[in-house]
Amino acid sequence: MSNLKWYYLRGRSITGKQQSKAINRQLNQWMKGELQASLEKISRETGSTLSVVNPAYTSQMCSQTGTLLGKRDGDGFTAYTGVVIQSDKNAALNILYRGSDSEINRWMKYAEVRKVLLLATVRYLTWMGKSVTEAWDLGWINPKFKAEVLRLEDE
Repeated sequence: MSNLKWYYLRGRSITGKQQSKAINRQLNQWMKGELQASLEKISRETGSTLSVVNPAYTSQMCSQTGTLLGKRDGDGFTAYTGVVIQSDKNAALNILYRGSDSEINRWMKYAEVRKVLLLATVRYLTWMGKSVTEAWDLGWINPKFKAEVLRLEDE
């Protein structure tokens, strides 16, 4: 934060892309700490419990099935069934469920979380009697997951 204070105190402008990115990163880290401190204070004052979960893919997964079937588009999340859920509500429900998920812990890297969710997606499709290819043809799978989910189905 010292660089940021220096620029602020001296009234200097931020020039250059790298300098701007570095200061933006510092601001984000500072804000994350401020937000966490505020949440902890509020939870102590209200006597509530604060639980921290891994947020990876919570806005891209379907809260109804716990899979990566469906698509987020702006303010809406469209499940593979065609049901549209408000995207913030969908993500909030996924965060709520993530708290009791035994397969995904807080410290997992996003790639590990993605693999767990894609395996759950393959299991769900198998339970429905569908293959990944059929789900792809129906438009249920996000294109960015296609190669990985096909590979997991083969395994």
